[in-house]
Amino acid sequence: MDYQISSMLLLTCVILYLYRIWKNAYLFFEKLGIPYLKPNFLFGNMTDAILLRKSLVDVNLDLYRKLEPYKFAGIFNSMKATVMIRDPELLKHVLVKDFAYFSDRGINVDEKVDPLGYHLFTMKGDEWKNLRVKLTSTFSSGKMKMMFSLVKDCGENFSEVIDQISANETFDMKDLSSRYTTDTIASCAFGLESKTLNNPKSEFKSMVRKLLQFRIFMLVRVLWTNMPMKLIKFFNMTFFDSKAQKFLGDIVHKTIKYREQNNVTRNDFLDLLIALKNNTLMQKFQDTGDHEDIQTFLEQVGGKCLKSDIEMTNNLLAAQCILFFAAGYEAASTTLGFTLLELALNPHIQNKVRQEILDVLSTNDGQLTYDLMKQMTYTDMVISESLRKYPTSAILFRRTCQNYKIPGSDVIIPAETPILIPVYGIHLDEKYYDNPQEFRPERFTEQEKAKRSKYTYLPFGEGPRNCLAKRFGKMQVKLGLIYALKDFSYQVSPKMKFPLTFKRNFGLLTVDGIWLQRQKL
Repeated sequence: MDYQISSMLLLTCVILYLYRIWKNAYLFFEKLGIPYLKPNFLFGNMTDAILLRKSLVDVNLDLYRKLEPYKFAGIFNSMKATVMIRDPELLKHVLVKDFAYFSDRGINVDEKVDPLGYHLFTMKGDEWKNLRVKLTSTFSSGKMKMMFSLVKDCGENFSEVIDQISANETFDMKDLSSRYTTDTIASCAFGLESKTLNNPKSEFKSMVRKLLQFRIFMLVRVLWTNMPMKLIKFFNMTFFDSKAQKFLGDIVHKTIKYREQNNVTRNDFLDLLIALKNNTLMQKFQDTGDHEDIQTFLEQVGGKCLKSDIEMTNNLLAAQCILFFAAGYEAASTTLGFTLLELALNPHIQNKVRQEILDVLSTNDGQLTYDLMKQMTYTDMVISESLRKYPTSAILFRRTCQNYKIPGSDVIIPAETPILIPVYGIHLDEKYYDNPQEFRPERFTEQEKAKRSKYTYLPFGEGPRNCLAKRFGKMQVKLGLIYALKDFSYQVSPKMKFPLTFKRNFGLLTVDGIWLQRQKL
């Protein structure tokens, strides 16, 4: 009986404590004078996401639309008061002009608990800035040209695997695209021929799936970005699956050791990291584009190039490789899959893309080069429109590093306040894109782009915290499209269900399957 009474008292205390936190959060926006959506107890405005009734992407789209016409407003990620920035001009301040106030994503990671989760995405302050300066040169346009042949080899294999599919046979382009991007990133980031295109059940592919599979801890980390370090340590909470991280980390360690002992060079991302580690990057891979990229970054952060005291350990290199994989694998495969789905739905656009590919290739006896790929400008527009309609990073997070007065208002957002940027909502807003559900690549002609703010298009973020590997991601997708389209046409399979249902996950916009049929030309 005493035990039951004690348990009831403890439970009552916990509920009262949580209610007090919730009530204080509820009053947060009242005190600041910020409009907000009223929260539910415990779940805030994220009830449907937490209970897995809807995807986090769809929940945030609903919130974005409910907050019209406010330029900024309050929502509740569980019990955490969060400011959603909805206005492109304010986003320009948050992402670039006033970057010093928003330099962190606000995601806490304990380096000892999660050494392979301590990478560029989660680092903060000068440590992040110094590493970003170092890594900027690894994704310059010159380095993309250097890695082009590795991705091209995977693209050729992609075409061969598509050729093995029977005419009118239904197949999952999402799965096939993910096998292609697994091979490209395994080749460029880990120095491996994973051969996942030919062997979908490879150990490498299964570990990649495990790395990114939905876990309730991951949803908690996305909703509670600034989780206290004590809780992270207590639950030994890694951002990605620890077994998959160890598997990929061991590959990086072994590959680095082998290359350093045998003086092996492969002109891939891992080579660039090893060169950084040994301070030989500029001697081995000098690129005139490096300086321009670094200068742009430094101008945006308002600082000079600092001497880094970051030791480029093998663990740190492995963490960057895992980030490269985690960020690029799902984003590139999903973008490629959605793009081919839209081309199957819009055969006139599909034919136009294919004709551009064939016309450019015909100038060089059908042989693709990096410079020829760059000439395929309509294909670029198609990819841009796909990223508008289906931005894989549909939500971006920042955190105020100090008190910030919102321009044009008297509102001061306190330090340590989470900031949410609703990319998907902005991309589907009729104020910026008429008939936003229509797939129209012509939105991305130079004339059309000049008519709108660039802060209405954020598939890679913007400013110093934008996606470092966006050039590589675009090259992956573009080469995949070239090799998928030059010899084949695509139709939507009857198995494909509309409207699309996005996966209930931790914020990536993706689906379970993209079912197509193909015809050889």
